[in-house]
Amino acid sequence: MTNKKLEFEDLIEVYRPTLGRDVDVLAYRALRCSILNFLGITGNSKLYSAGKYFGEKLYVESFEELVEFFKELKIGILEVIDEEPLKLRIYECANCAGLPNIGKKICCFEAGLLAGVLKNILNKDVHVVEVKCYASGDDCCEFEVRVLED
Repeated sequence: MTNKKLEFEDLIEVYRPTLGRDVDVLAYRALRCSILNFLGITGNSKLYSAGKYFGEKLYVESFEELVEFFKELKIGILEVIDEEPLKLRIYECANCAGLPNIGKKICCFEAGLLAGVLKNILNKDVHVVEVKCYASGDDCCEFEVRVLED
């Protein structure tokens, strides 16, 4: 028996001839909530880092491909709204659309994912901050991107 580390490339092939690739949003949210409750207060930064790692591994090379990626995986409807400073919005966010207003922003994985992908698109390290969230009563999730200096 080998102890091979599972890589993202290994996740691409999905063999579910009856159920297909889709998973209900409830299962996705329950998994995230369970992980955060297990990790505790430090979970948000860990989810951001995990999202960034994932985003860096993707073969997304343009904003158009990023928008399509979000649509294909049903993460949400991504829109680039400003370029200076760069701002992005997610409508129908799989993580939080429809949740009650709990007074906080909870899309740290998505922020990290955007940071990882944008690092590849812009060829610069970035930090992404969520400034609006369905879970804080907003009508979308909005992210501001800050390019980090070398």
